[in-house]
Parts: sequence; C-alpha cells; structure tokens
Amino acid sequence: MILILSFFGYEQCTDPVIDWLLYYKAPFLKLTQQDLYDSSKVSIDITNRRIIFNGVDLIKEVRCVYFRRFEDNINLNLRSGYPMSQALFELKYELNDLIKHIFFLLKEKIWFPAPYNVSIDKLTSILYAQDCGLKVPKCLISNNKQDLVNFLSKYPSSIIKPIRFSGYYIMRDTTYNVYTNSISVEDITQLECDIFFPSLIQEKVNKDFEIRAFYLDGNIYASAIIVDDKNYDDVKRIFGSEHIRWIPFKFPYEIENKIKLFMNKLSLNTGSLDIIKTVDGEFTFIEVNPVGQFMAPSNRCNFDLEKLIAKWLIKNGTRQYLLQRRTS
Repeated sequence: MILILSFFGYEQCTDPVIDWLLYYKAPFLKLTQQDLYDSSKVSIDITNRRIIFNGVDLIKEVRCVYFRRFEDNINLNLRSGYPMSQALFELKYELNDLIKHIFFLLKEKIWFPAPYNVSIDKLTSILYAQDCGLKVPKCLISNNKQDLVNFLSKYPSSIIKPIRFSGYYIMRDTTYNVYTNSISVEDITQLECDIFFPSLIQEKVNKDFEIRAFYLDGNIYASAIIVDDKNYDDVKRIFGSEHIRWIPFKFPYEIENKIKLFMNKLSLNTGSLDIIKTVDGEFTFIEVNPVGQFMAPSNRCNFDLEKLIAKWLIKNGTRQYLLQRRTS
C-alpha cells in the first residue's frame, strides 16, 4: 500500500498524482496533519510500534510513502477563555513531536522523498553542489552595510534574495510577494541603518536561459525557459508573459552526472533544481527544492511527471498489486 502525507485540501503536485493512482486502481491512503486531531481515527501504540489509521495498520500495510508538503496550519476550535496564543504555541509543538515519532515508526518504508532529507537549506546545498563539481555563484550573508558595499564593489551586478524561500503575505485587500531583485551600491548606501537582519546577496549570473530540472530517482526531466528579454531578476514575475517558452532540454553528459552525484550526496530521490546556462555556455547551479513544484514543466513540456511519480509509487509500494495485474 502507498501512504500519502500531504495537505488536507488541494495541493497542486499531490492531487494529480492521486488521480493517476485512482486510474491504476492502486491501493493508497492519504494522511494529513488535520487527520491527527480532527474527524479521522488515528491510534498509535507506542509500545508495540503500530499506527492505526481508519482501521488500517500502517506499519504492516504500507510499503511506500509519498511525502509532499505535509506541514500545515493548525486548525483547532479552541473554546473562548483559554490563552489562545499560548495554547496554539504549545499544541503546535505537541503535534510536531507526534509527527517526528510517526516518521520514526515509518523510517524503514520507501520514501519519496524522506522527511529527514528535505530540510537541506539553500546555503548548504550550494556548498554540496560546489563539492560535486557544479559551478555556483559567489554568495555573501551579511548583517552590515560595509560588507555589502565591499561585495558589490567586486560584483557590481548582484541580486538580493531570501535565505529560505520567496513567499507572500496579505494585508487587508492586498497580497505582497517576495521576489529576487537586483541590488546596487546606491541601494545600500541609501539605507538609514548600518546593521540589519542577515541578508543573502549573490553574484548575478549572465544568463542565456534558465533551466528547471525535475529529478526522479536517477532520471532528469529538464525544461529550458526561453525569454526574449533576458533583463529580469526573477522568472516567476513573467510566468504569464506571452514572450516566454518552455522547451525540453538535455544536459551534457558531464553535467547530468554531476547532478546525480549531488542528489545522491543529499540522499534525495527527487527534487526540483534551478540551473542557469550562461552566455559563455557554462551551467551554474542556483538551488534545489526537494518538494518543489513540477506541474508547470510537466504540462508545458509534456513530461507527464505526475503519471511517472504515480507509476514509481506503484512500483515501489504495491509489489503484490503489480503481480496481480500481470496475471489477470
């Protein structure tokens, strides 16, 4: 059986995979954080190492786990009168430790990907990529104006970006997005403060085009993102433009091997990689997201990644099911 750990609601890279599991009539269960404290029946026998979910013993029945954005906001209906913020704070950590124990009990299963490996941060992954022979941009983390000015003096064409990820937030009727942006010495010198929160500044790569590569257990499905006007900082800002094209791309053999070595070093059997092909013909690693979105390249380059993932889960999670289909 296949176990899916994901959001309670719609998740754009989980539901299309589930559609294919339904099509192939593969046995699976979906467990969410909300199931742990809401309407579903979950019981964990710690002494005997059993997880019972809706009458199914997950330890006994599950062979493979699709781990896809399992983290979610806690939706508790607490009675008024309690110190709400403190209760939510404490219950969040109660739930976190429970989830860690669930991961521990399921650690011998086949994971896609394993929860212990998805926490690799952007900065550390850059060092791993460099160790594997991939070219990486010059980077600096600093909390003071002088360091940034010195860096920009050496690399005047640079960008500033989040250390973790580019998210969004909502204030009243407006949604604000965080993007990668160019930064100059003038921008820094205009700051009123000399010390600030640690920030990531990076050499801006002189790109020919960007590449989104999805890694699936040794196979690489890459898409070249061709943009007429290359004077942009963050391709997400122009995803809806009519001047952008997605084309299937094949890395040189040497680069493919370095990517595979990199993913093996991180013990990742899946992930979405951002790589830039420079105007000089070099390939520069930018980052890897173990649970990155893949539906855009899947649809635009006809990779059918959601179908391939479903077939991988079936192959690794339902051996008996496959034997039955072959003999039927």
